Order: sequence, then structure tokens, then C-alpha cells
Amino acid sequence: MQPLLTIEHVSKRFGSTQALSDVSVTMFAGEVHALMGENGAGKSTLGKAVVGLHAPDTGRILVGGRELKRGGAGSVHDAYAAGVRIVHQELAQCPNLSVAENLCLHALPTRAGMLDRGAMNARAARLLRDLAPEIDVAAPLGTLAPGRRQIVQIASALDDRSSAPASHAVDQHSAGGAAKVIVFDEPTSSLSVSEADRLIAIIRRLAAQGLLCIYVSHRMGEIFAACDRVTVLRDGRFVATSNVKEIDEPRLVSQMIGRTIDPASRTGRGAGHAVTVSSTQGPMLEVRGLSSRGRLRDVTLSVKPGEVVGVGGLVGAGRSELLDAIFGLDPHAAGEVRVGGRRLSLGCPRTAIAAGLGYVPEDRRLQGLFFQLGVDENIVTPFMPRLARALGLRAPARERDLVRERLARFRVKTAGPAALPGSLSGGNQQKLLIARWMDQNTRVLLLDEPTRGIDVGTKSEVYRLVREAADQGLAVLLVSSEMPELLALSDRVLVMCEGEITGELRDQHMTQENILRLATIKHAAA
Repeated sequence: MQPLLTIEHVSKRFGSTQALSDVSVTMFAGEVHALMGENGAGKSTLGKAVVGLHAPDTGRILVGGRELKRGGAGSVHDAYAAGVRIVHQELAQCPNLSVAENLCLHALPTRAGMLDRGAMNARAARLLRDLAPEIDVAAPLGTLAPGRRQIVQIASALDDRSSAPASHAVDQHSAGGAAKVIVFDEPTSSLSVSEADRLIAIIRRLAAQGLLCIYVSHRMGEIFAACDRVTVLRDGRFVATSNVKEIDEPRLVSQMIGRTIDPASRTGRGAGHAVTVSSTQGPMLEVRGLSSRGRLRDVTLSVKPGEVVGVGGLVGAGRSELLDAIFGLDPHAAGEVRVGGRRLSLGCPRTAIAAGLGYVPEDRRLQGLFFQLGVDENIVTPFMPRLARALGLRAPARERDLVRERLARFRVKTAGPAALPGSLSGGNQQKLLIARWMDQNTRVLLLDEPTRGIDVGTKSEVYRLVREAADQGLAVLLVSSEMPELLALSDRVLVMCEGEITGELRDQHMTQENILRLATIKHAAA
């Protein structure tokens, strides 16, 4: 077989960081080829070099035997014209525009010099037909949950720009041939199990039609379910390319991190965890009749000190909305939230923080971190009033001590306390968020997809942090779309569907089958 994509001796440096070092790999049409490695291994850099977003310092990239331009304003257009596409891990969209406008920005259909909204909406609906036909293409993109927005981005990458009707004006710079190579950079990080399965089926179908699908993911199950071959990078260098059928997970993990991880360190709390929740101990977090129009309906739950309660369900079930309402981010929420018996004022995050709530949201980029502030400011911001001296003046020495202790304790790799979060890998950004809230006054920890988009090595560290939080007596409410993670970390699981809790699972009843059954119970009834 002739290779469709050839990467020859590609190197790339950013300042003092060698992101890629002499990487060579060959990929073929009709295959799903996985790129794996820890955060910072060079996977995304290599993918962006293929699509022309990064100019290699040395080496060359060929598609169908033709070398792509290296650097310059025309490199992206050259790669696009060659049929190369990318689905970014971080959402790159216009939330103020409609779904249809986002999907057709590259080639807005016109009629008599005016935007043809009917044609635009029809085209957008066609693009979403196989992914999520229930999405309203006329709705503002910003009103969709992150999982839905990711689906829209995937649909955009699957679009064949050349299929636009000849009567519609198309920007000559964005016109290109049909897609031949699609780089999927963590495409399922915001998707539920069922949506991820649907996407994997679509990717397999695209490969069967002759496309090369480059699949970047930290989810081991997806690699073995979706991919034909896997290439591993470590510290910017090529390690190995293997047939997926000829390699197992322990060997793949060993190639990625250069060492063997104790299986126990990659599981959750499991049997015999350090803290046993007493049946006579009162709840630390109580939620009663929590409702919000169109988001939540009469949600009641409780979490005891030292307990990890998981929240399962499909994307759009209301899991993130539940955590938002508990933390005071939903101004329309009604009901009752108590921490340690004390009732909180709904819609007031400041009150929630003062009561001992910490929140690690699903989208660390848009909701979690202050990217214009340093790592140190990101850690101390919620606690400045407590650390302050008389008259509310900041106490730099106290803040420095707190930052130094958190960075060391949570093993956050950074160039220094003043470094911006954008300079950190995804895994270290996530640990930074957790480090912010693991304060001595924190009593309840809300975690929304805590391992989204991080590698297997960092994931084991996050699991350790969750275990430590519970063992120290915190009440942990955990949302995760990864079933094995949810089952491994949780003492019990609450399942949501359409804004309601449809069931609770414990002990031997905590299975993926039971979670999916309860997560779809309303859909089945309909």
C-alpha cells in the first residue's frame, strides 16, 4: 500500500521546549491511527504540524506523495487544499452565532447577494444528521452544553467544502477538496458513553470509505475499540508504532510513560479504602427539592463526610447543571442546599465558598482558570479575604507559603509561581484547579469530569487526590462520563435523566448496564 500521510524527521521547538524531535511515521488511507502519549508528549503539536498550524523546524510532511508547505501564511490553506482537517480538543467556535452559522462560516450560502438562511440551515442539519440530529441548528451555539458544542465542531471537520452548491458563493481561500485526513484531537472528551460510541462508529465508517483518521485520545478503551494502529510519542520523540490487535494496555502504558504503573494506582478507592463512612454520621452536603426551569427538577441528595458519591447520566442529563446550582452559579435555582447543617443562599458562589464548597468545573478553560493571571493568583484568589491582613490588605508572605505548599503537594509542574496557566499541560492545569480547592476549610468538593483530556499517568494522580480528599473527611460529589472511572471512585452512584435523579446504585448493583438503564429510562418510556 502507498502511504497517504508521511511524516519525515519532523522537529519543532518552542523557546526552550523541544516539542518534537526527529519524528517519523507513515499512515495509510482507510485506517484509524491512534496517537498516544502523556500530556506534553507532542501529540497535539504533531497534529497541528500536519494541518499547517505549526511550521516544523526540520523535516517534511507529505500527503499523497506531495510535500506540504512548511510555514508561512499559505501553509494552512495548502494542507486544507490537500484534504487535511482537524477537530481541536478545545472548542474553537463563535458562541454568539447560531449552530448553522458556525457550521457554514467557511462558505456562507448566498442568494442575490444576501445570506440564504434556508440553505444554511438545511446544510447544517445535513452535517449533524449522523451525529446529533436533535440539535436545533437555529439555536445560539453558546446555549448548548459542551458535549453538544464538541459534536458541532466534529460535524464541521467532516464537512466536504467542495459539496456547496455551485450557485452559492464560496470564499476562494477556504475552498478545498474532499477530506482525506482528519485529525481528531480528544474528540470524545466531552461526550457521554453512548455519544462516544456513536462517534467511534462514524469514524470507523469514514475509514472504511478510504479516509485516514488520526485519533488522539487518553481513553484506553476507545483506542482498542476504534483504532487499527497506534503510534506512541514520549517527550517529543517517536517510541513505537504497533498494530492495536498485537498490543495490550499495560505495554501501551509502559511505552507512553517509560515505566510500569502499579495497577492499584490506576483504580479508584476500591474495597477497603481508608475511611469507612459511618451509617450514623450526618450528611455534610444536603440538597432538597433543587429545581431550575429547563435544567433541574426536584433533585434531592446527600453526601456524608468521607464519601464519594458519583453522578452518572448522558450528556444533557443535568449533571453539570446540578453542580452549578449547588455552587451558586444558577441564579434561577430554587430549593435548599445545606453544608454541615447550615443552609446556603442559592445563587451566591461567595456564600458557597465561605461555607466550605470547592468546585472543579467541566471546562477548565472557560469556567475554571484565570488564564491572564499567574499560577499563584489562580490558587489564592478564592481565599484572599481569609489570608488578608488588617483592613483587608493582601498578605504576600502568606500567599507565597500557600502557593508553595500547594504546588509541591499536588505535583504541579510549572516554570514558576508566576507562570501563566496556558503554559501548563492539560493535566497540570487540572491538578492546579484541584489544588486551588483542597484547602483546610473545604468541606465539600464538587468535581465535574475531573480527568477530562488528561493522560493515563496524570489520571492516576487525580484518582489519588480524590481518594485523599475523601480519606481526609471531605464529602465528594463526582460527575464523570467515563463509566469505569465513575464505578471505581464512587461509594454509590446517582443517575440522572432529563434533570431528574432516576435511581441510586450501591454495591453489586453498581454496573455500567444499570447506569445506562437508569440514564435512558425516560427516553425508553417515551
